[in-house]
Amino acid sequence: MLRAISALAVALAAAATAGGRVIEVAGERLEFTPAPERGYVVKAAPDRPGVGILAATLFAEVGDGTPIRGLDRLGIWVVERPLPAGENSLAIESLWAVGGAQYLAPLFTFNDETVAVIPEIVIHVTAGTDIEQVQDICDDLDLAIIKPMEFTEVEYLLEVLGPDADAVFSAVEQLSEISFVAWACPNTAARMHLAGQVIPNDEYFSEQWHLHNTGQTCLYGWGGTPNVDINAPEAWEITTGDANTVVAVLDTGVDTNHPDLINSLVPGYDFCDNDDSAEPTDEHMTFHGTICAGLVAAKGDNSIGVAGVGWGCKVMPVRIAEGTEVERFIPDSDMATAIRWAASNGADVLSNSWGYLSPRPITHSGIIDVTRQGGSGRGGTGCVVLACSHNQGSRQIRYPAAYPEVIAVGATDNADVRWNYSNYGPELDIVAPGGALDLASFRKGTMCATDISGTGGQNNKWGAKLYGPLVSIDVDYAYMGGTSSACPVAAGVAALILSVEPKLTNEEVRHFLERSAKDLGDPGWDQYYGWGRVDARAALDMVLAKRADLNDDWKVNSHDFAVLARSWKTDGAEGDIGPAPRPDGFVDVQDVILMGQYWLEVIPSPGGHR
Repeated sequence: MLRAISALAVALAAAATAGGRVIEVAGERLEFTPAPERGYVVKAAPDRPGVGILAATLFAEVGDGTPIRGLDRLGIWVVERPLPAGENSLAIESLWAVGGAQYLAPLFTFNDETVAVIPEIVIHVTAGTDIEQVQDICDDLDLAIIKPMEFTEVEYLLEVLGPDADAVFSAVEQLSEISFVAWACPNTAARMHLAGQVIPNDEYFSEQWHLHNTGQTCLYGWGGTPNVDINAPEAWEITTGDANTVVAVLDTGVDTNHPDLINSLVPGYDFCDNDDSAEPTDEHMTFHGTICAGLVAAKGDNSIGVAGVGWGCKVMPVRIAEGTEVERFIPDSDMATAIRWAASNGADVLSNSWGYLSPRPITHSGIIDVTRQGGSGRGGTGCVVLACSHNQGSRQIRYPAAYPEVIAVGATDNADVRWNYSNYGPELDIVAPGGALDLASFRKGTMCATDISGTGGQNNKWGAKLYGPLVSIDVDYAYMGGTSSACPVAAGVAALILSVEPKLTNEEVRHFLERSAKDLGDPGWDQYYGWGRVDARAALDMVLAKRADLNDDWKVNSHDFAVLARSWKTDGAEGDIGPAPRPDGFVDVQDVILMGQYWLEVIPSPGGHR
């Protein structure tokens, strides 16, 4: 943004230099260089319907249109079109030819910042100047008073009635020659750059390279390759998760009193002790479920601990295993009942970081019931069920991940390389960041999340048995590796998808999750990486692009805009697509903005599992 102009104005001089303009205002030097290759600014004629000019500008061959907002300002749009300057100049001429535009000008640069010169000027007058004097000069110079500026008695916002930026600059020059005008300045618009993406203030967020990888130094190594992450802060710009979206973590129970989880839980059940307290016991590996829960939805931006992928979502703890060193026998009927219970009690996503070597028809029957269309999951739209591929490094995806109804999740390290322990094969669907299985591999990345609080968790009681001594980051937080950590990360991304579009079927969620993934290994699907490593922001962008596809042809183009235009300024659901993350029930500029964001996107259409 341009720096604020000093109220102590001295003089103004404007001159055209090399096709640009240099203006000095109160000692500030403002240099504008035309940049038609970046796009243009357009104002709709007042007697033309707003939707008509938008059709001619925002949805040209390419472009990203943004309205100039605020103070009831309507009809001014910046259209960013990164094309050769000549093509944008032709576009401007074409827009004049079709009519409907009151003002058209190329974009300018100022210190390499893109600046829109809009048809407005701010003037600073000497004390004692009254509004009639300002009105007189407006009548002489083809200007109009928009308003006196708020909280000052010596500034006015003026409208330039001329057709282009030359009219703005010429009016500034003429205004500077008037005795009672201390200074005049074009009212330009530019993007205000915030400090960054949605970066939560959690104490150990820097340890969570899987969410935001800058190559940072972590306690046991470094973040690896910068930007090898799931793009969580970028996704959180759209949503951090909806509290109505519930992820069931079927595991060893969850510490329901953990300070980073206590506000992220809904009631669960213990199928080991057959009661409604899904707390872990004080046995080996019982921290497993608590860490998985934290990877899904540990409360973010609360100044403590860590953040989950979908920190605004909820976790349903379902205890199905006791976690003892000698793994106990668990009846398949109990597993099937636990799966059906979770679906019947409101779970949208089921995260399963466990598995068997051989098929389990009884458990599979439960999975079929909660995933099939018209079944017991999510009112008949089907629960999204994910499971880890397992950790033997073999070409054998374990069950239940191997079942076609389940999304099988493998693991990658902090350089987007498959962990050598991660099982692979024809049933693999996607991969997600996973953690090291031993202390020697921590440099390739491990996963920091919520441990059982106090002295009963991995850090204080069982950590040495897994990783050796000194693995503690904090008494309430710990590291975990394996595809067990990759699965809840992917489940968190599925929960973000449903937070934006809760009516999607489970197959639609699978489609967006898989086809938005970053392709690794051989092009397209392959047995080592599946469709690729999950990407939370790309998944949400794909879902929103499909929302903008109003005629269901898997493209966002003029046909979709025609549908939107039919319901312009109504409360009809047909064109109500914006804003993100949820539509607002009214078809207006917010819907146009969202469609413009995904203009000319081609969305991968379903074409079978592979």
